[in-house]
Amino acid sequence: MRVVHLADLHLGFRAYSRITSQGINRREADVFAAFREALEQIIKLKPDLVLMAGDIFHVPRPTNLAICQTQRELVRFRSLCDAEIVAIAGNHESIKTADNRCILDLLSLIPDITVVTSKPEAIEVCGGKAKVFCLPHNSLERLDQVQIATDPEFDYNLLMLHGTVDSDRINDYGGYDIPEKVLQLPWDYVACGHYHSFTHLGRNAYYAGAIERTSNDIWKEAEEDKGFVEFDLDTHKAKFHPLKSPRKTIDFPIIDAANLDAQALDRLITDHVNQVDITDKLVRQRVINLPKSIQTQMDYRQLRSFQSLAVHYLLDMRSPQIVISDSQEFTVNSGSISDRAKVFLQDRSLPAGLSRQDFVAKGLSYLTN
Repeated sequence: MRVVHLADLHLGFRAYSRITSQGINRREADVFAAFREALEQIIKLKPDLVLMAGDIFHVPRPTNLAICQTQRELVRFRSLCDAEIVAIAGNHESIKTADNRCILDLLSLIPDITVVTSKPEAIEVCGGKAKVFCLPHNSLERLDQVQIATDPEFDYNLLMLHGTVDSDRINDYGGYDIPEKVLQLPWDYVACGHYHSFTHLGRNAYYAGAIERTSNDIWKEAEEDKGFVEFDLDTHKAKFHPLKSPRKTIDFPIIDAANLDAQALDRLITDHVNQVDITDKLVRQRVINLPKSIQTQMDYRQLRSFQSLAVHYLLDMRSPQIVISDSQEFTVNSGSISDRAKVFLQDRSLPAGLSRQDFVAKGLSYLTN
């Protein structure tokens, strides 16, 4: 018996200002292209079961366009593939109020798609051969009150959840921690969602990762493949299937502008661009130790030409007091709220031409008003 594991689709995700010829946000269209490609590959694989481990939609109330496109793709998929689908809600589409319903409930109207949105639920699939114990995002809030166990009456026991299994693997805030003992039960497969990078967690547990770069920091994922997992429950062999659709992402090496004039800095930035084709790609160039006096003298006409080529070109300029460690992360030390807020504001990406010093000062002023 073979299972396909998808997660973190984030359908309806939007970013940046580019639109397609049909007037659709470029990144939203990218995500749907990756979704369509994934479904096409799955149709060819002919699995017995498809698991969707949460964050199928990017927001609790996606646009009509996102809903209609998703339903259209899944109806077509069901007409071409006999595999049952079981889906759970992640933190992005979950709702808390009793007078609302999760948007995923609409998908349950499609034949052979079962959706679990709030409470823990065990689903029998594949003619009673397998049971999937489902833990959507909302169910994890009181996980200590949930009785979780495998069922010896079934040939295969699977667990599907959406949360943080390892605190070192967080690229999207808002998830609950999963106790290690839950994963240590004798599951034939554990399908995890929430972390956007394909990861083998040991034994038969995996994060499938996202199908596109939709996390809070896409630059960390610049070199990663995006795709889904195929798993054979009899041989316990996993295969990751990368997708071709995700938009290429480039994170250029950091430029230290401490001893550079504006002309030399312009040349270095241009040299990086000339080494690769940035057309239709997502691009970031970070510059550290950049005095405001040099920043104002830079060739912004050239920078605008880069921005016109790329789907998104981010010039992330940091003043001399901002330091990036060897791991290219900001070190956040404990301290007062103002100290932590300052570090947070210094870590934000800013549009070209916006003074970071003024941005930080303005943000800190709200704490004292």
